[in-house]
Amino acid sequence: MKLIVFDFDGTLVDSRPLIEAGMTHALDRLGLERSVMEEWLKYVGLPVEEGVRRTFGSRGLGVDDVLVAYRSFGHADHEHLLRPFEGMPSLIHELLDRGQALAIATSKRRTPLDRQLAAIGWTGAFSPIITPDDVANGKPHPESLERILELTGLAPADLLMVGDTPFDLDMATAAGVASVAVGHGFYSAEALAACGPRAYAPDTAALRDILLAYLQPEGSHA
Repeated sequence: MKLIVFDFDGTLVDSRPLIEAGMTHALDRLGLERSVMEEWLKYVGLPVEEGVRRTFGSRGLGVDDVLVAYRSFGHADHEHLLRPFEGMPSLIHELLDRGQALAIATSKRRTPLDRQLAAIGWTGAFSPIITPDDVANGKPHPESLERILELTGLAPADLLMVGDTPFDLDMATAAGVASVAVGHGFYSAEALAACGPRAYAPDTAALRDILLAYLQPEGSHA
């Protein structure tokens, strides 16, 4: 496999505590029941604007009003709540050491992503990186992967998408790219299986086994 493309939140890092803290803050500020969070969480993996639109569009709240409340949480001041999944730093290091090229296709905006990658020590580990700032259409539209294909000159068969949401997997299918689902993020194994991934990894150890099977011979470079 010439390029492994990772989602970020829920795939590489456990961002659920940070996301839920921001959602709780927003719901309290808007005077809404916290039970709304369960519906909102269904759309994690989409650009936040789209998740807000799907959750609150029928509740008489403007997207901008919800976004203002959500972003007033000050996510940058609470990023200690976000951590790589257990074993993920060593897996990324191992893949790079074996000459495997890695990329990111995420629904997170560029500024917080760059900051969080730097905090983890992953600056420069992934290239290219595609965020909603780089495309007109977010997940599950295939544009993010199509952009990676354009930038790298690779074919869809050269890529493997690793993600934790149906939006990641549906994006891969639409782009003609094989996918692997991880189960330590936001969605159940059943929901992910319905999207037709090539393999399912319940945790990082299982993901390592799957990805190593895809690697080119050690020392070769794409």
